[in-house]
Amino acid sequence: MRNLKRMAVLSLIVLALGGCTKSSISTEAPVAAGEEFDPAKMNQEEEETLPREQNFLIEEETEPGPMYEWEQVQDELDGLFTDTDSYPQTVKMEFSADEDAMSINLTWILKNGTDEDTAMEYAADMVQKFNDIVAVQDTSIEASSEESFGSLWDTFALTVQVGTEDGQWLIDKNYEAGEAIDLKLPEYNDDGPQSVVEENIPKKN
Repeated sequence: MRNLKRMAVLSLIVLALGGCTKSSISTEAPVAAGEEFDPAKMNQEEEETLPREQNFLIEEETEPGPMYEWEQVQDELDGLFTDTDSYPQTVKMEFSADEDAMSINLTWILKNGTDEDTAMEYAADMVQKFNDIVAVQDTSIEASSEESFGSLWDTFALTVQVGTEDGQWLIDKNYEAGEAIDLKLPEYNDDGPQSVVEENIPKKN
């Protein structure tokens, strides 16, 4: 009888074990204590790491900028050469700069009736002041002086034109870069170049 009871108990145990169909083995990676499980990370692909010699940024090709801020130069010229107190004969002063050809053209239009001596003074003063305005942007450029038009003209060719409103050119000269400029250097006072024409004013005793 005892053997029959043992066999019956063993049979029940075998049936119980055979009825368990759910696997207790988990294929998921264990989660560390205190760490939340993120299902999105299961299928996340690892980023490819390039070798050091291949890991570089592709730089976009950019066009070189201008040598100088020419618009700022024009603003300075407009404020300077339109001053009728310093330059009574002035009408309009313009310039053009060609960096490819390394040349600059300076043009000053004066009132009709301006004589050649005054035009020469204005031309020389214009060349000097233009050099000094650009030199503010580039400290390698030497400023003008009583004996020099400045070193900008060592690298830029120069065209100087001074004329009147009726279209007559009083000064029209061209200089290669580094060529001596034969304009007459002006004599300065506090307001600008002095006129070579002296007024015949009777002196008081």
